[in-house]
Amino acid sequence: MTMKTNDVHERLKSICLFLSDYSTNMLSAGATTSRIERCVGRMARVYDVEVDISILPTRVLVNVWNKQREHSYNQVGRAHTGGINLNTIAKLTQLSHRIEEQKTTQEDGEVYSCMAIKEANKQMSDIIDEPRINHYEVMVLTSLANMSFCKLFGGDWTAMGIVFVATAVGFYYKSLMLRWHMDARIVTTIAGLISAILGTSGFIFGISDTPETAVATSVLWLVPGIRFINAISDMLAGHHLVAQSRLAEAIITTISLSIGLCLALLITNIEWR
Repeated sequence: MTMKTNDVHERLKSICLFLSDYSTNMLSAGATTSRIERCVGRMARVYDVEVDISILPTRVLVNVWNKQREHSYNQVGRAHTGGINLNTIAKLTQLSHRIEEQKTTQEDGEVYSCMAIKEANKQMSDIIDEPRINHYEVMVLTSLANMSFCKLFGGDWTAMGIVFVATAVGFYYKSLMLRWHMDARIVTTIAGLISAILGTSGFIFGISDTPETAVATSVLWLVPGIRFINAISDMLAGHHLVAQSRLAEAIITTISLSIGLCLALLITNIEWR
């Protein structure tokens, strides 16, 4: 009887540790709370356990019970700051679906085969260890996207070129400062300042018919759109604490880039009309 109880606890422990690591990795990558709950609930059903999960801005509390609710194991996971990674979110979501698809049942409905926790942990580690997209590739794609915003708001080709260069240079120095472990708010302000100063080239050199559009869109690449979207999603899902945390972070980032833009206008002595 003692051996059986120990086996139950070991099984609950391994499942709980896996779900805790999975949840914190999802939260660290920028997943919404509703997505985390759905994926964890999906895997908990496969492993025939009940799970209670509480998501905080930087912590995830996971409590796993057996079906009879006689034994439980809990774990507190800590999210790390690695920036939003949609590729990681997508692949971890796919992992939860693979675990569900590999579930096999007998005729009486009893589960007798599913992906082993050890294998699930290995696949999760492989996903987390995948290298991010090449830095310079991201820089070029971000610059092209911001240049498209300039065109969308009526900028001419010269303004678009200015925005492309301003975004690329600002992105480069932002990445450099982050590698130096500078405060993210200061980094955003300086990156916004650099991009905005370069964005005023149309005014300074008189080389564009829409210089104001170049200035206005030169800092748009710093707008934390995903964080705003996630905050609203979390709020609708009832996770108000996480929603407020993400919303506050997004607002602070927006204020920081606005300060950088205003400083650039003051330095270049350009009046905004």
